[in-house]
Amino acid sequence: MKFISKSANLLVVLRPGLSAQPLTGTPAKPTVSVRFKDGIADVQQEEIVAMMISHPGFQGDFICADDIKVDPYASSHRSPEPEHVITEIKYGTPVSRINAGANQNLSPEMQKIIQDTATEMAKAMLPSLVENALKGIIKEHEDGKKEIVYKKKGKAGRKPKLKNKIIEDEPLATENPNTEESVSL
Repeated sequence: MKFISKSANLLVVLRPGLSAQPLTGTPAKPTVSVRFKDGIADVQQEEIVAMMISHPGFQGDFICADDIKVDPYASSHRSPEPEHVITEIKYGTPVSRINAGANQNLSPEMQKIIQDTATEMAKAMLPSLVENALKGIIKEHEDGKKEIVYKKKGKAGRKPKLKNKIIEDEPLATENPNTEESVSL
């Protein structure tokens, strides 16, 4: 049987342990407990399930998961891992500090509000984004008519030096294809 807890790392003590008393001849009794890992405990023994159901924290601190399909406490679980602080060090001196904090879980209601707000903002921004994108495409198309000619100058056996020359709105005419290369933008 599965149980779901409000806290991610709950320990439920069902029967406290007793230490041995050698003078009276009483043997030690071990502690019976259930540890919740990430808010969920899976108990297989029938007597421990009966003890969990009769525990005073049942329906308060933890509930039975067989009755429900979705974890109602999933948004409130916090990771048992502590927050980490990462310090970047250059030449023995701390340069920057990054606090890699734990992710904050939001309730389903807050997630719904954020989703609705983001949708409304996207609808409001969409016309201006489309207009700017079309203007950018038209500008790139107009700028694409320019061509650049690279002329090679230099001696044989050496790496040629390239000189840029921009010719606007003129057709490219090359007499000797070995000395000129054309590239259109």
